[in-house]
Amino acid sequence: MLKLSEGRRVDISAWLRKDATVLYISSKAPVSCRTNQHLIDVIPVLAEQYRRLPVLDREGRVRGVISSTDVLRAVSGLGKKRRSTMPVTDMKVRALMSPRVLEMNKNMKLGEVLDFFRRHRRGAYPVVYRKGLVGVVSEWDIVRQIKHNTGIKISDVMVKRPMVAQQYHSVADVARMLSVGGFRRLPVVKNGILVGIVTPRDVLTFLYRNGLINELQSQKQEVHSMMNRSVVTISPSADLHDAVRIMISRKIGGMPVVEDHELTGIITERDIVDILTYSHL
Repeated sequence: MLKLSEGRRVDISAWLRKDATVLYISSKAPVSCRTNQHLIDVIPVLAEQYRRLPVLDREGRVRGVISSTDVLRAVSGLGKKRRSTMPVTDMKVRALMSPRVLEMNKNMKLGEVLDFFRRHRRGAYPVVYRKGLVGVVSEWDIVRQIKHNTGIKISDVMVKRPMVAQQYHSVADVARMLSVGGFRRLPVVKNGILVGIVTPRDVLTFLYRNGLINELQSQKQEVHSMMNRSVVTISPSADLHDAVRIMISRKIGGMPVVEDHELTGIITERDIVDILTYSHL
């Protein structure tokens, strides 16, 4: 049980079986890539389908993870390959992947899984058996287990005063903000009013579709030209389950919290998982 500031307790045993293993909630047919693949072949997958991909060697062992943010850091001139003169599209996956991979064994119990998320605070982990990839478990897989109202308000969980982008910021500036801060999404505001939202995948998709992967740093157009204007929002007084339902139906990992047309916070998968992972099954 997790004790919140208002004294409420969250009992998640109704949603997650303590004796089940990680494969009970994880994806069991994960899409992956190889260390020796060229990024030009992997970028479309990261832009159009998946936020991150496990990276396998020739023997099928997990050697790393590559994400849309990893690519965005590189094309922004940041990260470990910022001094390279080679175009990002000519690089191989192993050059940009995050090599320090934390794995879960397929027999790990869900109580251990939640503790793993609490201790390491990453968005997803490969699930392995006998050194082979058999699944991927993510914060999304945990969040979607919440099946009914929790009695917890969004205002109890949300991040208040989130980092925002101004609609006049350039695409290159926003890409750097996402890369340096490690943000998964940035609300975009105009005169304090929410007008859009942008994610690393949004920027990567924009660059890929327009053939600009190697030219991000010269992009001066304002972010409002590529942001998502159809922003899904939620009220701070809504139940946590309402956020989960919207995330599942709209296939999004978070949303701004708005009251009287004013941005008051943001709620994400990470915030919800934080609530659950500090609970005892």
